[in-house]
Amino acid sequence: MPSWLETPSGTPGTAPAAPPGQQPTSPQPGTPQPGTPQQPSTPPASPAPPPPSEQRYTPGRKAFNKGARSGDAGDRERSFGRAASSYVSRSGGGGGASARASSDRRAAGRLADFLVRAGADGSDIRQELRRLNLASLAQRSTAEIFDALIDYVCEPGGDLDEAFVRDAYSEALHEVPPDMIDQLERPDSAMINFVLERFIANTIMSRLLNAVGNGAITLPETASSAVSLNDSFRDWVLGRVQDAMEATHGVFREGQVSAQIDRIFEAAYGILERAGQEEADDQ
Repeated sequence: MPSWLETPSGTPGTAPAAPPGQQPTSPQPGTPQPGTPQQPSTPPASPAPPPPSEQRYTPGRKAFNKGARSGDAGDRERSFGRAASSYVSRSGGGGGASARASSDRRAAGRLADFLVRAGADGSDIRQELRRLNLASLAQRSTAEIFDALIDYVCEPGGDLDEAFVRDAYSEALHEVPPDMIDQLERPDSAMINFVLERFIANTIMSRLLNAVGNGAITLPETASSAVSLNDSFRDWVLGRVQDAMEATHGVFREGQVSAQIDRIFEAAYGILERAGQEEADDQ
């Protein structure tokens, strides 16, 4: 109820009586009345931001396409840097791009927490499965367990964000060399970082390709050159994520995983934004 409808005692519903012979006057909205506590003025609401333009990533697309057509590794990396920098800057910088990747960060947090707990003294993945009421998976092989964990790590749903996360998780598992699979039984810090670096890099790569590289991977004339372009871009993004892990001291500790994951994502996107800026400064 507006404050000007209250009596001096604070009882709503009745305005003070006018003196005899004087007609009561209606207070003007917004006019403070005697005895009424002053309320802070509320600024007018800011207009809603316009919907993002379909053209906002055009500079990034042009840069990425230029790199896709180049046969020079140095030119490609410079184009990757300009394309990634354009995407991040038009997504609100490192913080804005990281905030947009909320489903990626949540999944990375669940994966990191599972690995950290499984790697703790006296634990392993099978004990952690029982703690999570997933004991039915404990009799499977290590590779089968992690394949089945996709439904625990990744959120259900059929939209593009969830698809990015699920693909990133599957790709990260496939990047674990066969002779290292058994190390996932009780992962140490090196193994945890290995998996998470690749998972995070894959989620970022998916978002970049969707925004600035959509269709560009098919630009090279042959299938082998398309695969080469895809691998080059993945390696380049992975390098930036590894830089972010090092900068944020990516040794995960139980109880601090979520905050650490947030810092890594923001640092990685910040490094990507600066990559293109540094290229421009060098030229």
